Amino acid sequence: MRRGILRGTAILGLAAAMAAIGVGLPAQAAPKAAPSFSLELFNGQTLTLATLKGSAVILLFWAPW
Repeated sequence: MRRGILRGTAILGLAAAMAAIGVGLPAQAAPKAAPSFSLELFNGQTLTLATLKGSAVILLFWAPW
């Protein structure tokens, strides 16, 4: 039983070490800028993505299907 625990711990440690150095992970592409868009607000004003530059922007899309 003790050998099984030690073996499991060793495998877990090896997996954690491999994950920490990035072994087996695909290369990630550099992030791209979001495409420019604009939308009309309820008060009639237009909001563009460029006006929010430097701010965190979260877009929530949902549909009633």
